[in-house]
Amino acid sequence: MSVIQRQIEAQGISTVSISLFRGFAEKVKPPRALWVPFPFGRPLGAPNNKAIQRKVIFAMLDLLKRDQAPILEDLILTSEEDHLDARNQKIGQKCGTKGCNFDDALASEEPQVPREIAKYDGDFAGVCAEIAARKLHHDSYMRDYNGRTQIGYSGVAVDAIEIAATRLNDFINGQELSIPKSLSLQVDHPAVAQNAFIRLCADDLKAYYLESRLSEKKGEGSEKSTEYNDWLWYETRMGSLIVAARARVIETTDRTKDPNWMIARAMVPRGYGESGYTMHSQNKV
Repeated sequence: MSVIQRQIEAQGISTVSISLFRGFAEKVKPPRALWVPFPFGRPLGAPNNKAIQRKVIFAMLDLLKRDQAPILEDLILTSEEDHLDARNQKIGQKCGTKGCNFDDALASEEPQVPREIAKYDGDFAGVCAEIAARKLHHDSYMRDYNGRTQIGYSGVAVDAIEIAATRLNDFINGQELSIPKSLSLQVDHPAVAQNAFIRLCADDLKAYYLESRLSEKKGEGSEKSTEYNDWLWYETRMGSLIVAARARVIETTDRTKDPNWMIARAMVPRGYGESGYTMHSQNKV
């Protein structure tokens, strides 16, 4: 994105971007960037918090008034907003442009109570029952947001989200998947296409759960996205299923086609689950 920014600026058009990882922005030096201390996937801050979202947008627009590029500024949170800071932001700051040593990063100065994501026990019927139990909440979410949803990247419909879970379960058990033609045409290696498809299915499932959770907790005043993430990864069967699918993605990753483990990296947020791809990367070239 930073490289694209420079090309656009060369044509006389001012640009500004949001950085969730300050280290990358420092190295790449985009023309204008605003670093925000929020979790990955939440560049505008907490869900439904219009005040913090406006603050981010106005801070970005303010950078457009300046032309002494490159500019990298931090979004400063007030004491009342400090609770919106990403729980694992310090981990992100310890990562470099070549990746992360998660064992070192997790050994932060702040003591943390260790938690583990339950291993997937193969009870797919239990996963399906859990999905069904969330339907009322997700239906409410869809009504509240006039049908807008982040679900659909894998091609699955909202009312058939269990299909995405079935694909993950089949993949974990070593079954070959039918890859959409549109995706297979974009990727010239079958294994990479399959792993990318699993990533999209996992994204749709995460969206379904987090959107339903937003509706379930509506009116309770919680703005910490880490609370939603903790719920998904530590308290649901879906979290275990996605972590198991990511482990399978790691096992089947062709490093010549995906040298930076990009498909596996974003399936599970930093600070949750095992960092298997970093350990593998130390042994493979």
